[in-house]
Amino acid sequence: MNHSLPETPEDNAAHVTTAVARHIHDGAGRAVFLVDGDRTLSPDDTSRTFLSLAGIDPRIIKQRFQRDGYVFSAFRFHAEVHVALGDAVFSELAPRVAAAAPLYPGVADFLTTAADLGRVFVVSAGIPRIWRAILDRLGLPDVRVIGGIDPQDPFVFGRTEKAQVAAMFRRQASRIVAVGDSDVDTEMLRLADHAVMVVDHRRNADLLPGLIGHRSLWQVAPQGDAHPDIPELSFPTLATLATTPIPLREPVP
Repeated sequence: MNHSLPETPEDNAAHVTTAVARHIHDGAGRAVFLVDGDRTLSPDDTSRTFLSLAGIDPRIIKQRFQRDGYVFSAFRFHAEVHVALGDAVFSELAPRVAAAAPLYPGVADFLTTAADLGRVFVVSAGIPRIWRAILDRLGLPDVRVIGGIDPQDPFVFGRTEKAQVAAMFRRQASRIVAVGDSDVDTEMLRLADHAVMVVDHRRNADLLPGLIGHRSLWQVAPQGDAHPDIPELSFPTLATLATTPIPLREPVP
């Protein structure tokens, strides 16, 4: 097992391919749900909570993204800050954060039904070990987690890598339903047959512009602040997208 972060985007892409390849055949011929975790299934950012408990100011990561944007070097810095804490800290803090993490109403029902209708993956730029513990708390062992922030097998995982995951599953799945809240999820949602935007505390200011013109754009507004003119689902009804017809793409003029 490699315990060093990849140095280049190319090496990292190869690592992502290896990490995802073990799951690809699970989605062959079936609906695949690719779902962000923090701010999508939960109103919290669990990795910020994790860093705060570990004595690290999460603002150093926010400042790096504000300075550089969502580029490989910034996501690598994000991963490096976390994995440098070591496996003992992850083993201690991840279960604590998971036990206290709130979920939006209906999330457990959504994940349970979606797992019956297809395959579900929490695709997290945060800490996979936290999301694995949350899913285990819900009794959902068949919902898998994909992400790279873990000292046991670290790799960089952000906007580009989420798109890579979606592209890999598109080759096998009957359809992709992607769910997210921020610009980190933009390319993953753009590649999906059905894109679902969960209205977040910033009203998706960085995500919505990238989804204009998507052939099947939906929203979930768990706090009741839906965007106008976008069809709305609740979390419990979101799983119906496993069988909802996919609109044909408009012909290019």
